[in-house]
Amino acid sequence: MTERLMDGIWKQMKLSKGLEDSDKDIYIFGLYQGAILLLNICTSLLIGVILNMVFEIILYLIFFIPLRIFAGGYHAKTQLRCYIMSSATTVLILLGIRFLQRYSSIWELICFVVAFCVIWIFVPVADANKPLLDKEKISYKKKVRKILVILTAIAGIAYILKEFVVMTVIEMSVCFLSIILIMGLYKNKKLMKNSEQG
Repeated sequence: MTERLMDGIWKQMKLSKGLEDSDKDIYIFGLYQGAILLLNICTSLLIGVILNMVFEIILYLIFFIPLRIFAGGYHAKTQLRCYIMSSATTVLILLGIRFLQRYSSIWELICFVVAFCVIWIFVPVADANKPLLDKEKISYKKKVRKILVILTAIAGIAYILKEFVVMTVIEMSVCFLSIILIMGLYKNKKLMKNSEQG
């Protein structure tokens, strides 16, 4: 079903743009990845609507997606598993944001500082299915660190202006990314150990 749909879209693109058959795989891959990203965003927005946290989910997507694109970390083996995990973690993150808005403490700041350090030190974490070139590693590290500093500054300004929702969403985004990176590092270490034994 998906292949037929993608083939149909490809044929329309080929006719309208005059594309070559040799480029088909690249365009199909791009379309497929774009469709998956769109599905994840729509699902996240729907979860935000259901939990009455639309503003929070929009902020989360704005803050988290740029970090995730360049930071890497854990990736599920299949697209379906990725979708299910992404949806489940979105629910947990929104509930975490709601909890922190009601019961903030010094531990919130400590967790943020630890997560910031984890990301700063270990980023980017390549996946076995998505290895990175040395140039990409250097470039991605710079980009993530820059985004991290900007988000920290926004969180600081939000705290001063008493915009605690913005601050909490940034804290959750950074903390969740650090967990994804640790999971990615563990997965890579496990794969390396298995390949050495095999």
